[in-house]
Amino acid sequence: MENTVFPGFDFPMTARAALLVIDMQPCGVGAEAGLIRAIESTAPGYTTYLIDRVQRVVIPNIRRLAEAFRGHGLPVYFTAFASAAGDGSDVLTSTIRHRDAQRRAATGASVILPRSHPATDVVPELGVTPGDRVLTKTSMDAFTSTRLADELRERGVQTLVVTGVLTDACVESSARHAAERGFQVFVADDACAAWEERFHAASLASLRRYFARVEPTDRLLRELKAAVRGTRASR
Repeated sequence: MENTVFPGFDFPMTARAALLVIDMQPCGVGAEAGLIRAIESTAPGYTTYLIDRVQRVVIPNIRRLAEAFRGHGLPVYFTAFASAAGDGSDVLTSTIRHRDAQRRAATGASVILPRSHPATDVVPELGVTPGDRVLTKTSMDAFTSTRLADELRERGVQTLVVTGVLTDACVESSARHAAERGFQVFVADDACAAWEERFHAASLASLRRYFARVEPTDRLLRELKAAVRGTRASR
């Protein structure tokens, strides 16, 4: 019934596209520092699914997408969640501030790292290049605390492919906002991850229903190649 009432979006991939990679940082997808380390201290083993999926599935697919976008001369954006101020006072999202206050009260430490901390950089496996853009954000939604929308408009971007973590948090929030800003949004379902598979699936279902085309990396690569080829052939 859902497919009849809410059919999947069929808007096409365009050659005026950009790739957005959200919060692929050691502090977010590794156990050395940040949120995963904090969660493991109270719920050992809970983060195993996320870490495993990121390493086996998400990083390889994001790398493939980034290489394709760069190869076609299209922009690649990375976001890095961290405190530019250094002490977390600039974090905008109220629920992040609330949870962090709870952790401070319980453990005496914050999981919000200053942007100067190396664990807030993009994971080295993704190989950020000089032509890529890395934006520091202090909110779940990538648009709220950066100039991302303005930069995309300035570059004539119409289509945004969204990847990264967490599917049901920063990825979903950013994809929704992108759609509200008028961009045609694609989410690479095998280039995202959440704490649990059910969270990931539920988030993608919501995005597919209202905000985005949700597709596997292989299909996105094929459609991007065809869109770029078609644009060049028409010149």
